[in-house]
Amino acid sequence: MQVAKAPRKPELLAPAGDWDCLRAAAANGADAVYFGLDQFNARHRATNFTLAELPKVVAFLHSHNIRAFVAFNILIFSEELKEAERYLQEIARAGVDAVIVQDLGLAKLARLAVPELEIHASTQMTIADSRGATFAEELGATQVVLAREMSIEQIAKTSEESAIPLEVFVHGALCVAYSGQCLTSEALGGRSANRGQCAQACRMPYELIVDGKQANLGDRAYLLSPQDLAGHDQIAELIKAGVTCFKIEGRLKGASYVAATTRLYREAIDCAMEGRPFEPDKIQLNDLTMAFSRGFTPGFLHGNNHQKLVRGRFPKSRGLLLGRIFDIKAGTLFLKIDKEHLGHSFPLQIGDGIVIDLAKPEEKEPGGRVVEIQKTRISDLVEIRLHGGIEVNKQDILDAPVWKTDDPDFRKRMESSFARDLVVHRTPLNFKLDCKINESLKIEAICKNGTAAKAIWEGPVLQANQRPFELSDAKEYLGRLGNTPFSLGTIELNIQGNAMIPPAVLNKLRRELVDQLIETRKIKQIRPIASTNALEQLREKCKSSYPLQSKSPSLVPLVRNHGQLDAVLAWAKNSQATKLSMIHCDFEDTKLYKEAVHKANMAGIPVSLATMRIIKPGEDGFLAQVIKYKPDALLIRSISALRFAKQNDSSLKLIGDWSLNCVNEISTRMMLDEGLERIAPGNDLNWEQLKQLVIRSEPGALEIGAHLHMPMFHMEHCVFAAFLSEGKDHRDCGRPCETHKVSLRDRTTGSEFPVGVDSGCRNTVYNSVPQSAAEYLKRLIEMNVAYFRIEFLRESNLEVQKILDGYSSVLSGQNDGRNLWQNLKANNQVGLTRGTFNLL
Repeated sequence: MQVAKAPRKPELLAPAGDWDCLRAAAANGADAVYFGLDQFNARHRATNFTLAELPKVVAFLHSHNIRAFVAFNILIFSEELKEAERYLQEIARAGVDAVIVQDLGLAKLARLAVPELEIHASTQMTIADSRGATFAEELGATQVVLAREMSIEQIAKTSEESAIPLEVFVHGALCVAYSGQCLTSEALGGRSANRGQCAQACRMPYELIVDGKQANLGDRAYLLSPQDLAGHDQIAELIKAGVTCFKIEGRLKGASYVAATTRLYREAIDCAMEGRPFEPDKIQLNDLTMAFSRGFTPGFLHGNNHQKLVRGRFPKSRGLLLGRIFDIKAGTLFLKIDKEHLGHSFPLQIGDGIVIDLAKPEEKEPGGRVVEIQKTRISDLVEIRLHGGIEVNKQDILDAPVWKTDDPDFRKRMESSFARDLVVHRTPLNFKLDCKINESLKIEAICKNGTAAKAIWEGPVLQANQRPFELSDAKEYLGRLGNTPFSLGTIELNIQGNAMIPPAVLNKLRRELVDQLIETRKIKQIRPIASTNALEQLREKCKSSYPLQSKSPSLVPLVRNHGQLDAVLAWAKNSQATKLSMIHCDFEDTKLYKEAVHKANMAGIPVSLATMRIIKPGEDGFLAQVIKYKPDALLIRSISALRFAKQNDSSLKLIGDWSLNCVNEISTRMMLDEGLERIAPGNDLNWEQLKQLVIRSEPGALEIGAHLHMPMFHMEHCVFAAFLSEGKDHRDCGRPCETHKVSLRDRTTGSEFPVGVDSGCRNTVYNSVPQSAAEYLKRLIEMNVAYFRIEFLRESNLEVQKILDGYSSVLSGQNDGRNLWQNLKANNQVGLTRGTFNLL
């Protein structure tokens, strides 16, 4: 269904990790700036701003007519909700325009506590279609940041079918995993990307293991490290698709990066709005590259291209490619200039830094500062000498790429762009002057939004002896608005007689009017706090919603193929100790679900079928197919799947999966109220945090992960297509996933991480070692938790039954679980081991 939208001028949203970045964004044309505070944001390693600094930050941005967005984009645990509420109140008092939110419970808390503070649904919410966007709007969001993996066509479809304004990333680093769905840092290091502590495991080298053997990939080692997104050529298309906010990634990057990206995308948006083609020159493109670049692609904006997204040779910013080594003699490098620079001024100067790329970025690579550049008789060959010379084996560097990694002139030019405090966006100020001879002078200043101020000079206004006061005089003196947020609009003169108005009077009145308007704006921008005890109100509702029920504990196996399903059914037939309340089926091919439902029905055991974790426009067929097989329940992995299921089969039981990221009692209650029978809490919770959730929720509505291989990366990037085919996407890759078993091997530890595929051709990389909560099960049972999930991955039939025997013995009280995880060679933990912030 097409939804009508009011036209809205596109907004350029720039990042800021510190004050210099704020100034760079303001001076180079940002309409809005997003930044984090010292707590609760997804870039915990950035400098960020303190809560005490916040009013000053907001005042600076508003004085430049720039909107201020606070990134509050992490999951909030139960014991942190009180502090999060305090932060919301201080954010509202400071006059912040919007908070960017991931946690559903936090969004509900914000709506109740500070209803006039805008909520923007973060890309961490993993919204990829109109159902997700509409849910965010119902939650109270006024803008949605779509998943970075969406194409322009999919964005347009989402815009057409939803009313909420859409925001997309157009420049910067690309996470290989869907934001909000990456648990790699947690699985490998006890940290969490959902908590602002990403360890960037995607930028590490891996070996591709195919059917048990290492594949020869040449110099490609960084198999999960995408090139950076550069969507400046797609701005006009995106505006046409309905995008109203263009976001630049980079709160961990410096002010030069912010300056270079903001000024280029400012021009790109302005050109698109004026109907002019955007044609950046060579200097602009080189500046963009020097700011930060792992190589640029349009990302997913034109759909999947698995051959281009990941280059695989290096994981970090390289800068500008200059050419390749042709020869080296007596410490002098002979460089064959890259064809991109032929016909242009060669972009290398004395003092620049270069590096020779040996495809070993984890090692120290040869390079240094340029001290001499000489042309040769060959037009595309130059001689380069470095400070201190260079000692390398000639055969090692022949034909190696050479990159300019540092450019002092670029940094100086970028820094000069924000050296002076410039107001780029000014609000027109209209003036009305009223006076009569021998009476007072009255001036009114009116902003575009209707805000007005008045000033009076008692005078009296005298008769002019020579030249009377004219419109040109008013323009000269009222137009001296300097570095204020205002520009001169219209002037209306209502003067009776030939008046003489002293310039000093006009200057004084103009300053008074401007001060009044700025103060009025400050007052209006403060968001009122509607409830000081919003959290207590929501918690009370959570408590009153739950009747205390005690159920016998049961296992809920999750199987990934028919062999495992057969093993579970055989075990259930022979087991006397523990019942299976349900079996979840999570197959790579949803067409295999039909037989699975038949087998479970014959065995008399309820079966649920898992939906895909991501549903994009045009993919409803996968959901319809799953429902068509008439399972007893669906394992719901996204808001989109939840809404689709409710609309298409109200009789189905719905079980929420951990991917819904419910980690506090408010978000858990919200999802249960949406129609879920029970839900698996988010995998970010450690034992203490999970315990708090159980205490504050209905234990019988929770399904706890007792045993699983942590799903680390869930990604649009397909390693099968990228490295085992020459295809761009599923239409021409030849489907190597159907004939090969693939893992990624960590070069340092030797751990092999299995890679799975879903029906949408999305990959999931799993931890090589399972995680067990066996030691915690007794305590959870005592807290009235009844459902314990056992997730299988590549286990054999015998391994499946051994694992079920072990956990069954714990549930029946025959085993306390303390040695089970050791026998199963699993990690003894629940979710995170670290990651809770030190609250102020």
